[in-house]
Amino acid sequence: MKFGEKIIKLRKEKGLSQEEFGNKINVSRQAVSKWENGEAKPDTDKIQEIIKKFNVSYEYLLNDEIENDGEHSKEFVKKDKKHKIKGILKVILIIFIIYLLICVYKFIAFYRFYSIANSFSEKNYMMDKNIYITSLRENANNKVGIIRVGNKILEETYHFNESNTESIKTQIVYTDIDKREAYELYYSEDKGKYIYHDRKKDMINENEINKLFEDKNAVKENTLSSIPSSFKQILLASINPMYYYVDIVNREIRTYSLATKTNITVKLSSDYLLERTNWKSDNGNSMDVLYSYDYVQDHFREIDNPLELYKDNIIFEE
Repeated sequence: MKFGEKIIKLRKEKGLSQEEFGNKINVSRQAVSKWENGEAKPDTDKIQEIIKKFNVSYEYLLNDEIENDGEHSKEFVKKDKKHKIKGILKVILIIFIIYLLICVYKFIAFYRFYSIANSFSEKNYMMDKNIYITSLRENANNKVGIIRVGNKILEETYHFNESNTESIKTQIVYTDIDKREAYELYYSEDKGKYIYHDRKKDMINENEINKLFEDKNAVKENTLSSIPSSFKQILLASINPMYYYVDIVNREIRTYSLATKTNITVKLSSDYLLERTNWKSDNGNSMDVLYSYDYVQDHFREIDNPLELYKDNIIFEE
């Protein structure tokens, strides 16, 4: 439909004569007649007035292929909708690519942490484990030390008083892999003595007893239990948004537990052993566990059997 035909249609739809139509946009009847006969076209200002006064679109007036303004509006809405969908899909794609890159980075970091920690094989070592309750500083009074020389492993737990001036060795766990000896000594405040407990009695069969004496590396196992340490765990942790922060350079992992509503931070040492763990709950309570390591040699230190050291201060189970 030509421009002139559209002016005639628009004028008649409004019930206007050529003179009345012209008065609406401040032109003469003769000018309107020339537009309708195709002898002339209005300038840009007059086209804008027609659009404003008669509520039609610019594309409808000047595009001969558009038969009515409603048809153009539908097409415009359709194109605009497609454009918006494309924009949304583009944003989603960008977000997905960023998420994928983060997952790849996390996978590399987790695998690096695991592979180096898993290669630790030192048998002669000493590890100190210090626990701090930062929300209740006066209760920051627990320390766990693990010592291994050869195939003897000694784990001692100390409890300090509120002023941290006196300590009590509350638990002693001793394992001799060669002699297949494994027991615990619990300190009883009521009796003022240690109570002996044979750990082999807790095992239900010979296989479980054998596990007590597997040649495990307590330091390495302690580290691997605190980080993703299998291909499946590493993969799941890499795509899990709850592992929201991983730092390869500083060897740090931060994650959030929905179950306990707790932020957890794991920091590895330069040897990729567990250096620090921190739990901070949403209610403000926090607990820090610090680890330190020292390596010893057989001729520097020997682990004495606690049964000999505390033989006069032990109560044996019946």
